[in-house]
Amino acid sequence: EPLEVTFEEVAVRFSRAEWAQLSPWQRALHREVMCDNYDLVASLGEGTGPGAA
Repeated sequence: EPLEVTFEEVAVRFSRAEWAQLSPWQRALHREVMCDNYDLVASLGEGTGPGAA
C-alpha cells in the first residue's frame, strides 16, 4: 500500500530570526525548493496537498 505524503511532512520552516540570517540567494533557493516540493506533493493526488494532514 502506498504511503501518503503531506506537504507539512516535507516543508522546511524557519523562525523570523532564522529567516533574517539567510542571505538573499538562500531565501531564493528555499522558495524554489518549496515550490518544487509543493508541485511534487500536489502531483501525488487528492489528500496530499497542504492542510491534508
